[in-house]
Amino acid sequence: MKSRILIATLLAGAAVLLVAWMPYAAGYGAFKRSMLQEMMMRWKDPTWQHGALIPFIVGYLLWRRREEVARLPVSPARRGFLFVVFGLLLYFVGYRANSFYIGYLAVMTLLAGSSLWLEGTARGRKRLFAWLMLGFLWPLPFLEESIGYQMRLMMVKTTGFLLNAVGVDSLVSGTALQSMPNVEFGRKAGDLFSVGIAAPCSGMRSLFALFVVGALFSYFRQRVMWRRLALFSTILPIAIVANMVRILVLIFAAMIFGQQWAIGDAEKEVSAFHEITGIVVFLVALLLLQSVSWLLNRLCGGLGFRRSRIVSRQVVSSVT
Repeated sequence: MKSRILIATLLAGAAVLLVAWMPYAAGYGAFKRSMLQEMMMRWKDPTWQHGALIPFIVGYLLWRRREEVARLPVSPARRGFLFVVFGLLLYFVGYRANSFYIGYLAVMTLLAGSSLWLEGTARGRKRLFAWLMLGFLWPLPFLEESIGYQMRLMMVKTTGFLLNAVGVDSLVSGTALQSMPNVEFGRKAGDLFSVGIAAPCSGMRSLFALFVVGALFSYFRQRVMWRRLALFSTILPIAIVANMVRILVLIFAAMIFGQQWAIGDAEKEVSAFHEITGIVVFLVALLLLQSVSWLLNRLCGGLGFRRSRIVSRQVVSSVT
């Protein structure tokens, strides 16, 4: 018991030192910064601000299952030690390769290995979701850079298609969307609305935060693993639809109340209404998640009811 506590203390101390104190990569700069310094710098970006809440979320998830874990026997797994060693080697590789991403994976591996080594598989399973949620802690700007532009193109083309479908003539130019000229009413192109789908408006700013919300929603609203995964798999399309609703709200508000009031002026100073509509993304996303969850419950509940009736009939027939 004492040796296990000592090892746990040493591993916890090592993890803290590796994340918060050890100088790590810094791109091509001559200086280096720790993982914690890198994360705190990234958390200033609204795209990754949710990362600052993850330690508290993970802490709550661990606290919530503390009694269930305490009832399970402690059965250390030796393979956990191999994961610990592999995690430390991975950390060194990331340090030499000047890559924070490898370092993030190393810390996750180290934590998983420590749990297996000290307490075993049974307790590790109870903490699996908390460990997976910890993955949202790490900022991954390469995802933002690689898929952000493609999301902007998809968003502007899809929104333009919907507007034209409902009779609002619009013109797509790159990542910009504006109203078509109308000679009859003396309007030039962009007089009704002119929206440039910048990187934040592509949905990237809310996408990763919605993944966190969606993961928690799926975990607490569903009890069966495959249904949790099914609900979680809808988050990406839901995030796209929710962001499209926000853009449509901005466009119709610009048509009714004017471009400057709804969106902002030419100097890229966004309006207060533009900022407030960011809430629309989360409201629509939660509504759609709840709808999908309800649909899953209805479909699976109906199947379960029919199966129970078939089993009951079989039991009755066997008795009679």
